[in-house]
Amino acid sequence: MKKLTCLLALSCLTLSLTGCTTPWPASFSYTMTPGWTSIEIRDGVAYDRAWNTAFTILSRDFDMAAVLKEEGYIQTGWLSTWPGVYDENYKVRVTIRFSSNRKIMQLRTEAWALVDGKWLIGTDSRLMSTLKTDLMGTVGRTTR
Repeated sequence: MKKLTCLLALSCLTLSLTGCTTPWPASFSYTMTPGWTSIEIRDGVAYDRAWNTAFTILSRDFDMAAVLKEEGYIQTGWLSTWPGVYDENYKVRVTIRFSSNRKIMQLRTEAWALVDGKWLIGTDSRLMSTLKTDLMGTVGRTTR
């Protein structure tokens, strides 16, 4: 009887733990329109320095899909190894665009999670937080 009780308890625990897992990282948030975060460029930081800093930070982890310095636009390719482990069912990319006066850098992270054969569109809060911290610490003044 004791074995049966232990087996039943273990089965319930296993089912409850596996029922709560999701096929994507906890940092994924489902949304149809990933939003932009603005970072004001610190006084005295030239556009070239802000551009080069953003490009350097992104190129550490991402391949570039579009790099248009004159237009102030960078978009990475999709990355399936965020956060460090390959997952063919989850991918992220980053877009940065500068305002026309080059005083504001806008940042957006996009994430796609494959669930039941369909891609869910969203954003990755951990990626956004990491990039925002890196950029704010080097060229930014405040965020909105």
